[in-house]
Amino acid sequence: MRKTNFSFYQRTKQFVYEQMARNYREQESVKKVPWTPFEEKLLESKIALITVSGAYDKESEAFTKKEKNSDYEYQEIDIKTDPANIDFLPLDWNTSEAKKDINVILPSEHLILLHKEGIIGEIDDKIYSFAGYFEKKLYLQKSIETLAETLKKNNNHGALIIPVSPITAEAACHIANGIEKLGVSTVLISPFYEQALVHTPPRCAFINFPFGRIFGPANKITLQTAILRDLLRLFEKSKIPGEILNMNFIWSFGDILDK
Repeated sequence: MRKTNFSFYQRTKQFVYEQMARNYREQESVKKVPWTPFEEKLLESKIALITVSGAYDKESEAFTKKEKNSDYEYQEIDIKTDPANIDFLPLDWNTSEAKKDINVILPSEHLILLHKEGIIGEIDDKIYSFAGYFEKKLYLQKSIETLAETLKKNNNHGALIIPVSPITAEAACHIANGIEKLGVSTVLISPFYEQALVHTPPRCAFINFPFGRIFGPANKITLQTAILRDLLRLFEKSKIPGEILNMNFIWSFGDILDK
């Protein structure tokens, strides 16, 4: 049976994550998976980028750890914003690698590059950012409905959803299912297989990389771009609702010493 490997963490964190995985394995998977067919060719499609990382423009109001109702609303960030002007509210992940290179969790620069290469027809000029909270489901659902309408108004054919950690990945599953139910195709990348198996997002790719480094270490441009390219292809490739594709990338960059 496939499972998430946490061996690159310190023993304490490894134990915590393995217990979380065991808890998920005891839960039943969502049976009814929403599905909106992706009918266009990727090179003729418009794709939006959704980050579930607590990202915000430093000139805007930051997300908070108070989990206020407003923290369930998504924020918009111009996709060409200088990474130096973007900060994060990390709910359960370490920002050290993202501060070296934002593309380890938010590959907007690589998405722009792939658009220029002709892999994608068009990209939304906004990044849509969620904090990662999901307990207040009514507030999250309201934000999802608002975002789905925005995505359709902006003529997006699909939305790429990128979380960074256990909490944000669970929120991302709810976001993917909600947006898909409202008529926009989604692709989600998850670093937590057992969690994705329970929440069954419509199109999902599992990558066994450390939390906060879902696209690899800082400044590994070739690796980061390869992961993103494979992820985008899932819009066309995925045909079975709830299927989880295992991405064939192996973490070979040593143990993670985050506190």
